[in-house]
Amino acid sequence: MLRLNLLPPAEKKELMLARLNSLILSLAVWFLILLIIFSLFLASTFFCLSILLKEQKNLIAIRENDPQMQSLLEIEEKIKQTNQTIEQVSSKQQQMILWTSLLEEMTKIVPNGIYLTIFSYQTANNQIILNGWANRRENLLSFQKSLEEDSFFAEVKAPLANLVKEEDIDFSFTLKPTLQP
Repeated sequence: MLRLNLLPPAEKKELMLARLNSLILSLAVWFLILLIIFSLFLASTFFCLSILLKEQKNLIAIRENDPQMQSLLEIEEKIKQTNQTIEQVSSKQQQMILWTSLLEEMTKIVPNGIYLTIFSYQTANNQIILNGWANRRENLLSFQKSLEEDSFFAEVKAPLANLVKEEDIDFSFTLKPTLQP
């Protein structure tokens, strides 16, 4: 079937504009309908959620006034306080020097011919001062090497005056202890 459009071009344009207007109008109406439907769904969801939220707040208020819940809250608070105390004790223990272990280790590494006369700890700068007597320089050097290799000490400082004499040496060491070996 053959279609012939014998209308003049101006009327063709008007007809096309009329069709376009009706298409745009129908699309706008459909969009408006969808928008109204979406708004209704959104409003109903909002009201449902607001009702649920109010009920949840009421349930929370009821449960907070419950004596069993009160005892649970008290227990929870005691647990928090206990955890804080444990953390404080743990941090203090991390900073402690294990003096018993350190002194045991010191007695193991002191060779024959070495006598310790002064063992003092300065808390201000975390240093141990060791003074003593050595019968020979070799024993003193052996003791110094043992101190430097020991895991209880991070730093060993020895003055050059320790090495001046060959025998009958009064020595001193400055040691920085590690907190945990």
